[in-house]
Amino acid sequence: MPRESNSQGVVLLATVLVGAVLVVGAFGLVDAPGTADTDGTADGTDGFDSRQLSLTDGVDGAADDPELDTFGSAEAFESYFQTAQQRTRFGFRERVETTNIEMEDGDAAAPQGGADGDGSDDGGGTDRVSETNVQEASLDEPDVLKTDGESVYYGGHRFQRAAEETTVLDIDDPADPEIAATIPAAGELLLVEETETLVVFEEGRIWGYDISDPADPQQRWNEKLDADLQTARLYDGSLYLVLVDRPEDEPCPIEPYGDESVACTDVYRPSTQADTDAVYTAARVDPATGELTEETSVVGSIRHSATYVSESALYLSYTRSTSRFELMTSYLTGPGRDVVSEDVVDDIEDLQALDISRRAKQTELDVIIEEWLGGLDDERRQAQQNLSDELSTYAEDNKRNLSTTGIVRVGLDEMNVTASGEVPGYPLNQWSLDEHDDHLRIATTIPRVHGAESENDVYVLDEELSVTGSVTGLGETERIYSVRFEGEEGYVVTFRQIDPFYTLDLSDPEEPEMEGELKIPGVSHYLHPLADEGDLILGVGEEDGSVKLSTFDVSNRSNPVEKDVELLEDERFSEANRNHRAFLQDERHGVFFLPAGESSYVFSYENGTLEAEISVSVGGPGVRAMYVDDYLYVLVPRKSSSSTKPAGRS
Repeated sequence: MPRESNSQGVVLLATVLVGAVLVVGAFGLVDAPGTADTDGTADGTDGFDSRQLSLTDGVDGAADDPELDTFGSAEAFESYFQTAQQRTRFGFRERVETTNIEMEDGDAAAPQGGADGDGSDDGGGTDRVSETNVQEASLDEPDVLKTDGESVYYGGHRFQRAAEETTVLDIDDPADPEIAATIPAAGELLLVEETETLVVFEEGRIWGYDISDPADPQQRWNEKLDADLQTARLYDGSLYLVLVDRPEDEPCPIEPYGDESVACTDVYRPSTQADTDAVYTAARVDPATGELTEETSVVGSIRHSATYVSESALYLSYTRSTSRFELMTSYLTGPGRDVVSEDVVDDIEDLQALDISRRAKQTELDVIIEEWLGGLDDERRQAQQNLSDELSTYAEDNKRNLSTTGIVRVGLDEMNVTASGEVPGYPLNQWSLDEHDDHLRIATTIPRVHGAESENDVYVLDEELSVTGSVTGLGETERIYSVRFEGEEGYVVTFRQIDPFYTLDLSDPEEPEMEGELKIPGVSHYLHPLADEGDLILGVGEEDGSVKLSTFDVSNRSNPVEKDVELLEDERFSEANRNHRAFLQDERHGVFFLPAGESSYVFSYENGTLEAEISVSVGGPGVRAMYVDDYLYVLVPRKSSSSTKPAGRS
């Protein structure tokens, strides 16, 4: 059995051999389980243009080349934003249990994502090591578990934010891991092997630790954060951060990282009014020293925004939405001016010119319409219904102009803005964007707003972020729940009452096509290719309140088939539904790890058929897994009521 740490965090380890399954836990040997609609806009004043609406051609929509500029003054910047709400976080301190599973070798594919080695035994050293499940294979993402094959670093489960130390495990003997050290900082981690640095993303602070001797980690640097860390990437030895600052009183200058400041007049913005409530700063940091070397800041929208990082660029987004006032005045002074009296049109045009808030304008518009309706007597009810119907039709005809997403590309070489573009709708998350062969693909939902029904689109953009082609009208009345782009192919899941699974052909950027559609019960929140040939896609989601796993056979792309289904009826939640880094695939053995609310599962997917080989439950559900050679390690956190901070911080 392993040693116990002298600190307050305790790691308990267990070993399991597949076939003759045993679990060694805190209480000795036990039998293991058997085989098993918001406006969001601000007024355009003080140094920037408000959104202009066409009076004859409908509401302005996405622009292929939206002009970006900086603020003319700090006053112009301050008038752009409303005071941001503070985020609160809480959690429990925890201990850690680890389950270690030795897996029998077999004939299977090489490990996924560029993991070390090809599965052969050269007589010494670590053969292969799992990596965090990430979107881009060459860009590492922060997570609570990292390993180099010799040491393991665990920074506390992300749903329990009060963990206060990172546990270091020595797995030199993979069958008998031992606690080597603890680090008095906890959170998501990035392991920089080139400089032997562990970066710890703690609440409000980033730490850099020298781990050249994993048994004696030494603090190298730490920097405070006066902004939220939205995401980070480790690429080619550099640390890339996206920091989100929500301006409050006296917001200028912006100070997102350490002592570095950004002048408000250096922040980029679109020339038209956006639904902006934050400043997104893309920064490059030297992970060995913590020094911020270059940065660029762009206005952004916390709601409906997505950030994506490729090997060449970092993509930030903002949104633009049309308010009810803008929609009504655009219609009533344009194509719908005959619906109301000429006096009403004159009053609306006068109202548009007033320098008052949008909310005040909406109130005045309601008064104008109510007074007009009040003078109609017996015709009032029919006129009111006609106006409502006409506005809904107008919104439906213009729905791809009502809600748009602006995309700003920041090149990784010099961290400067290199292009901008806009598309209709809103993205779901980072998986909604993907760069391939100098083109960006983005999947968006056209939301249900102002009486217009929702739809879902996929757009392809060139190097200038101008749209070259699109697939539109997927999942009418539904919204996107998951997206996956793989080379020249794409997959989209929409949902409202059933789960349409779409296959896309993206080989021609000017003529992308929807190839096939499959409608099934439930919904998939995360999509993952299970085989190198790309013919088998795993969907992780839910059906009737239970965790659902589906394997989709897409070998015939015009006719995708749900090949197998596994419904975990006792499980109501899997973190993999919302966090892809909780998922782990081991292609050598043809299995994947899935954490759930009550237990954790290792599934075989041989021939597309799902089979739960192991259900791991040692003092609670596992939250992460990793493999080193043919050992699979499952981490199981335990909550503790203790809140005393460990010593040793500086």
